[in-house]
Amino acid sequence: MLEVHWRPSLIFQLLTMVLVSYMIFADVRYTLRRRASKNWPTTAAEVDSGVVGFRGPLSGLPRILYRVHFTYSYCVGGLKHSGRFFLLANSKNSGDELVRNLVGRNVLAKYDDRKPGVALLIDQELVGKRVMQGPSWTYR
Repeated sequence: MLEVHWRPSLIFQLLTMVLVSYMIFADVRYTLRRRASKNWPTTAAEVDSGVVGFRGPLSGLPRILYRVHFTYSYCVGGLKHSGRFFLLANSKNSGDELVRNLVGRNVLAKYDDRKPGVALLIDQELVGKRVMQGPSWTYR
């Protein structure tokens, strides 16, 4: 009978391959969606809320940066939808200021007319900060 011996390094390599594959898949999907969104219709949206802080145990950010998570809402065909984005801030105070400046602000979003719950903000920058929308946030 053939015996299979699992070495920790083999398991680590397999897990690493799975993780990297997922990251590449998510990034490719986001890039393709961003490219396809050039032809999507636009609609007015409003920034609903913002929260300063770290989300998730593996935020991937240096300790000197804070994520400011925002939600926005928009209507398509009489139905309300929501989306998310985040900005980076240098301190908790500057993050709180971003929240004060952006909550209630009108922005433009593009949405997939086949799946109106999928949207991207048109602006790539708000109040001098780069708008970031994670690939998993744009898939529903």
